[in-house]
Amino acid sequence: MIGQGLELSQKQELKLNLQLLQTMEILSLSTEELKEKIKKEAETNPVIAVSEHSASFDRIASEYRRHTDKKESYGDNSGLSDSDEEDTNWIESIVSGKETLQQHLLTQHGEMKLEDRVKETAESLITALDNHGFFPSSPETLVQEKDIGYVTEAVKVIQAMDPSGIGARDPKDSLIIQARNKGLGNEELRIFKAMIYDKLEDLTAGRLDIVAKSLGTDREEIEALLSFMRSLTLYPASQFSSGYETYIIPELSIKQENGQLVLRLNSDALPSVSIDSEYEKMAEEYKNTKDKEEKEAEKFLKQKISAARNLMNQLEIRASTLERTGAVLMEKQKEFFFKGPLYLKGLTMQSVADEIGVHEATVSRIASSKYIDTDFGIWAMRSFFSASVKSDNDSNLSRNAVKEMIRSIIEENTTGKPLSDQKISDILKERGITAARRTVSKYRHELDIDSSFSRSK
Repeated sequence: MIGQGLELSQKQELKLNLQLLQTMEILSLSTEELKEKIKKEAETNPVIAVSEHSASFDRIASEYRRHTDKKESYGDNSGLSDSDEEDTNWIESIVSGKETLQQHLLTQHGEMKLEDRVKETAESLITALDNHGFFPSSPETLVQEKDIGYVTEAVKVIQAMDPSGIGARDPKDSLIIQARNKGLGNEELRIFKAMIYDKLEDLTAGRLDIVAKSLGTDREEIEALLSFMRSLTLYPASQFSSGYETYIIPELSIKQENGQLVLRLNSDALPSVSIDSEYEKMAEEYKNTKDKEEKEAEKFLKQKISAARNLMNQLEIRASTLERTGAVLMEKQKEFFFKGPLYLKGLTMQSVADEIGVHEATVSRIASSKYIDTDFGIWAMRSFFSASVKSDNDSNLSRNAVKEMIRSIIEENTTGKPLSDQKISDILKERGITAARRTVSKYRHELDIDSSFSRSK
């Protein structure tokens, strides 16, 4: 009896762990990725009812292109008639995104506090990744000899970045990295690795009992891990390697209305998910049946209804976490939402996590691939998290705010001669911001602005 109780407890724990992993996955998905996941869930679960909202994405994208020439920026409606301005209220929710994988990774890299040599090695390795986000050869061969000792730590840093699974040797290695990042436990990870490296042929042939026996577990766990494996991607950087134009739909809107900031969750971006009442009635009718086939049907329906409820609950958790995170950002970055990018403050994910009562990893996932519509354009949620830069008046400016200052200083220069990095550093010092020449050079590169020598040509 003790053994049976322990086995039942382990199975319940596995079920809870997998539900948690599914919730974490949904937290990290962008709107478009989540729409695709909902579609796939509905295709395999007949009890899920999906109701699309009336505004189709294709129509929105089309309207956006039509109005592009009329609208100079999201904060300026000059040249639009009243009707045009009203039409663009919802069009402002989309923006064309053409960010490369390296740009995406280097943005994260720039916000990390790392030992200098590890940071330099990580940067070299990021630029060496192929279009799939994989290393084309052993990482040690991709850096200078003096940096080989820092490769192991640098690879760990890259593999912890978004999208999960980059910095791998090949697709199999990428699946292992994704599983580790999603929090798979040590024993589950051991079995998962063995399934990928040693048991793919048996899994493909459907010999799950044989796989379970050879790995010292049961069929239920193999089925659960196989389902988890299907939720991962073999090529995590595919969204960046495509040359097609993509569109970003912001999950949140934080804008000024009558002198106040108003937060709105873009719930219309996702379809409504519910349980088909006919299937619920059918399951209830079969509840006390003696018929063997009807009992099997009831068991099947109960499983599918339970899965549908789990999905609905996970979607509610995602929406709630998004809204609560947005509320903290609205408060902590209030000056940005009123005055613009130069007023971004340093803010850590840990401090936001403490505010809403979750783990820092949860905030990291909810910020991944999410965007906020503001009076100053559409901003990646990650942009609001940044290390602070020292200032004389303790204003706690973020790195991004200092970058915007540098951009502004360069653009507003009227001397007729390009400003050197040292001169920009001196100007920042006059404004109470401490930034060494090397730091200015680094931020300028991240802004994709040429050196003063190149700008003078």
